[in-house]
Amino acid sequence: MLKNPSIRKLIRILLLVFAIMSIISGTFLLAIMGIGMVSETPVPNQSPAFVLIALVYYAIAIIFLVVRVKVFKPLP
Repeated sequence: MLKNPSIRKLIRILLLVFAIMSIISGTFLLAIMGIGMVSETPVPNQSPAFVLIALVYYAIAIIFLVVRVKVFKPLP
């Protein structure tokens, strides 16, 4: 696929960065919901959407990490 080691390394780093950003985004949404439940404020109607979006963020992060490990292995 890509034989240039510097481009492969850059892509591996970018995939890792995007995976970390996705995990942080999903965790942020769940933290907002958790704070709302702990403070016993009325939960907004968007709660199921927040959970779904958080799960999508986690799925995207997993896909990024799998692609990073399977496709862009470090060259020996």
